[in-house]
Amino acid sequence: MKEEYYQIGDVSRITGISKDTLHFYTKIGLVTPDYINPKNHYHYYSRWNMYQLDIIATCRNLKIPLEKVKEIISSRDNEKVVKLLMEYQSEALRLSQYYKQVADDISWYYEENERIKTQMSDCKVHIKHFGPETVIVGNQKRKESSYHANLVRRKYGYFLDTERFLGNELRKYREYIKLPDGDYSAIKPEHLYTLPGGNYAVCTIPIKNEKADFSPLIHWLKEKHYRTDAVFAEKVGFQLFKYIYHYYCEIKIHLVSQ
Repeated sequence: MKEEYYQIGDVSRITGISKDTLHFYTKIGLVTPDYINPKNHYHYYSRWNMYQLDIIATCRNLKIPLEKVKEIISSRDNEKVVKLLMEYQSEALRLSQYYKQVADDISWYYEENERIKTQMSDCKVHIKHFGPETVIVGNQKRKESSYHANLVRRKYGYFLDTERFLGNELRKYREYIKLPDGDYSAIKPEHLYTLPGGNYAVCTIPIKNEKADFSPLIHWLKEKHYRTDAVFAEKVGFQLFKYIYHYYCEIKIHLVSQ
């Protein structure tokens, strides 16, 4: 059967590899077109070249260095190609899980923003029951093997000075981080704290220039004859920029009967 050739434009459309990249691969000796017209210097690729380009594209997607790819392609040994790809199979699986998690995070981000819009417009005080919750206090890093993307879903909160709060003054004295997967195995025990379980009065409050009006909550506590021994503030939404002067916090007041 007569060998068929494909011009560089056709190869680019079939493989998704740009013409510039194909020329670059030729320049560095990674792929040599099976035929180059001596008159006009047009490059023509065979189906064997296409196989090579498919392998190269797969290797590049797996972040395999070009030097390693070139070594394998030059060997013309199919067993070596298969062995190399198998070595990176676990990386491919990791990447697929990574991007699935990223896609899930994007969906969560959208849903959370929609929820936040509703929450910001709700200024009512609600009683909610929470079990004991573990949080990180202080600046700690997770193991590199722990998945990054949950960083998007981390909750940031503050311990508020209870006396100052009851005096309608915002005073943060400690920060905490709550991980969504509940995996604190990489954190030293001395950097963990357990928020008390029980009933909480919860209300979303705007904070402007680090000042807040807690009077609705204070009046509610007096009216319902509750006292509190701990007050926490958890940020609502995402602090994408370092200096945001207007944001919302969910104020969580641990309730103790009079």
